[in-house]
Amino acid sequence: MQQEIHPLKQLLAEHEAFRHSCDDLLGMIERFEREGHRASIETRDYAIMLKTRENIREHLNVHLVKEEQVFFPRLEELVPQGRIKFLFLNYDHEYLRDYFDEFCNIVADYENDAVPMHVSVRRIITTGRLIVHNLLQHILAEDTVYFELAEHGFNEEELHDMGREMLELEAKLKEVVHA
Repeated sequence: MQQEIHPLKQLLAEHEAFRHSCDDLLGMIERFEREGHRASIETRDYAIMLKTRENIREHLNVHLVKEEQVFFPRLEELVPQGRIKFLFLNYDHEYLRDYFDEFCNIVADYENDAVPMHVSVRRIITTGRLIVHNLLQHILAEDTVYFELAEHGFNEEELHDMGREMLELEAKLKEVVHA
């Protein structure tokens, strides 16, 4: 299957995958909250934890770098003082990275029996809610404001070049992850 070269379609497809991951994570969090102190990590929960961690490690970090190195710099050129106006997008990424790192630490602690299960459940609820809320808000801002700006601000050749660069960067980043 040939990869999509259009940069906005690439990013939108990745956003859709992240929304599905957030839905899975939120479903698990809501069950933990309903069950309160009796909540325990079941096999299906562990599968969601692993899937979320994998999504974070391989896909989300690649997505963030594609935006930071290819998409945001070009988008900033479209708007007077764009660097200042769009700086919070990069700040969002830093906060998201902190939450993702914490989630990966929670999974590692659970796998290594480093903390009691009720502590893991509580940490998953707290960090998972931060991930879901902040990631969905960030995606909403990009989808509704920034992608529309890009769609109208770039010509087809610029979009094609940007998409090609994103695919090349993605290939390099995934090569490093799998090395």
